[in-house]
Amino acid sequence: MELADGEVFVAKVHCCVCGLLIDSNPSNMCPSCIRAHVDITDGLQKDYIIVYCPECLRYHQPPKYWGRAELESRELMTICLKRIRGLAKFNLVDASFLWTEPHSKRLKLKVTLQKEIFANTVIQQTLQVDYEVLWQQCPTCQRVATGQPQWDAVVQLRQKVSHKRTFLYLEQIILKHRMHEDVTRVQSHPDGLDFFYGHKSHALSFVDFIAAQSPCTRRDAVQLVSHDSKSNTAIQHYTYSIEISPLCREDLVVLPPFLHTKLGGLGPLVIVHKVYSSIVFLDPRTLRAGEITSTFYWKHQFDLLAPSRSMVDFYVVDINLSGLVNGKFQQAIATVCLLSEVGMGREWIVSTHLGAMLNPGDTVKGYILENMNFNNDDIGRYRPDQLTDVILVRKHFAGQTRRRHLRTWKLKNLDVLDPIGNAKGGKSMQDEREEFEDEVERDKELRRDVLVFKDLAPKKKPADDQLLDGEDDGEEDQPQIGLEELLDELKIDAEVEASPEADAGPQREKRERAADAE
Repeated sequence: MELADGEVFVAKVHCCVCGLLIDSNPSNMCPSCIRAHVDITDGLQKDYIIVYCPECLRYHQPPKYWGRAELESRELMTICLKRIRGLAKFNLVDASFLWTEPHSKRLKLKVTLQKEIFANTVIQQTLQVDYEVLWQQCPTCQRVATGQPQWDAVVQLRQKVSHKRTFLYLEQIILKHRMHEDVTRVQSHPDGLDFFYGHKSHALSFVDFIAAQSPCTRRDAVQLVSHDSKSNTAIQHYTYSIEISPLCREDLVVLPPFLHTKLGGLGPLVIVHKVYSSIVFLDPRTLRAGEITSTFYWKHQFDLLAPSRSMVDFYVVDINLSGLVNGKFQQAIATVCLLSEVGMGREWIVSTHLGAMLNPGDTVKGYILENMNFNNDDIGRYRPDQLTDVILVRKHFAGQTRRRHLRTWKLKNLDVLDPIGNAKGGKSMQDEREEFEDEVERDKELRRDVLVFKDLAPKKKPADDQLLDGEDDGEEDQPQIGLEELLDELKIDAEVEASPEADAGPQREKRERAADAE
């Protein structure tokens, strides 16, 4: 009721239970009587069963998810809360574990809930939910125990090249996007890697991920393992074979005449500048770039002219810049000679895109074509004036190999097994990993796709007789990764975690109460 002077009159009534004089409300009950007579958790189930696999230490979250979680952890609380039916009708205020014996197979969760029962009347109540932990093997462990195959689908990555640069790059991409979490095992192959999955859907997600990162083609196959005619069920193995384009960064390619015309006269001698779902070519003489899609490449396949491993070292005698600039590249006319023939008078004058990076006296990697034997018909279809004898690709840092032991960073790797089940990692593979780390160190764009972690462990310093010829002591021009680009690696110390000071659970509270009592 509103009075004449604007004041609001609230009627007073007696509580229908205890008779206390209160303001009128829809229930006509005081707050104490509402809390005593209204139970908002009456319809909630208070006992549940949680399935736990003692072999792989994972909990079951229906319908098919199995996740690893420690006792009284946030992950285990999430699994427990999702089991409470009807929890979405309440406002969850707080949730915490009550201490139980670790071997009791019991979990107790204290949950604080709020719910509005009448108009502008909110009740908050605490509920204890009990969980019984039932030990049962997960489907994966059941397969191991019964000798059945542990995988349903396999993704076979293949690339017909003589190196592993592409797979080392894909390894870092997979780790960054956490696409390795559903893999049961990774097995090496002379031409690639095999990724085994327990579910077909996980393999298909990985196939789509690889297709977005590299130009590839795919072939599928299905193998029938067993069939039950009575229940009309079958066990099948799915194989997805993915072939990645053999074109890699810094490879030399001669474009077919039709593609040379389609790209507006690009090349014909070009360098593979970038490789992702498409392939980007760079003309070092004109600084022009051209791009083709993965579908176009596999429809009109063409081979590379020379791989990046066939590059040789050149010495920059002189360089003259021009005004043409495209991003970080600048056109220039460079006079170079072979690093092993300095002062012999054999020099080449070439047009290069590395004008902003080179100075007289630098070393540069490139291709020399006059002494090469090519198994390529496309190069004979061009006039000699359209080709060049020397193509420069990138600046070479002679001291980078010597300074490997000074690096304060590292890259993580996948656990790869060879066909007989042993860990994969020979001397040649280690050399390729070090070369890939050199590439990561000097290429800022490549570091955007990888996770670089701090490494404070001391490394073995190379002997003096292992130093390469031509390496200088100057480090001002050497590529380095700044500390701001490094990530801290998560390390859990078992001793600290198990110490009484690190225990923040109910056991610590009991010790503190006992200490106060003394």
